[in-house]
Amino acid sequence: MDGLELIAFTIISTVGTAKSNVMESMSLARSGKFEEAEAKVKAANEFLRTSEKEHFKVITQEAKEKNVELSLLFIHAEDQLMTTVCLRDVAVELIETNKKIACLSDTINQLVEAQK
Repeated sequence: MDGLELIAFTIISTVGTAKSNVMESMSLARSGKFEEAEAKVKAANEFLRTSEKEHFKVITQEAKEKNVELSLLFIHAEDQLMTTVCLRDVAVELIETNKKIACLSDTINQLVEAQK
C-alpha cells in the first residue's frame, strides 16, 4: 500500500466513525437526548478534523509536486469526507429543531394541564 492509499484508508476510516456519530446524534435528538446528541457531534468533529488533516496533506503535496496522481480510492475518501461534513451540519440543525419542538411540546402540555 503506497502513501496515497494509506491516507485514503485513514480518511475513509475516520470519516466512517464521524458519520456514525452524526447519525447517532440525530437519533438521540429525536429522542430528546440533546446533550448526548451534541456530544456525538463533538466526537464527530474530532474524527473529521483528523480526516481533514490527512486530506490537506495530499492537497499540499500535489501543490508542491504537481505530479500526484489521484486514485479512485482517494476520490472516494474525499467524497466521504465532504458528505460527512455536510451531514454533520444537517445534524446540528436537526438537534436545534428538535430542541425547539420539545420546548413547544412541553409548553403545550403545560397549557393543556392548566386547562383541566
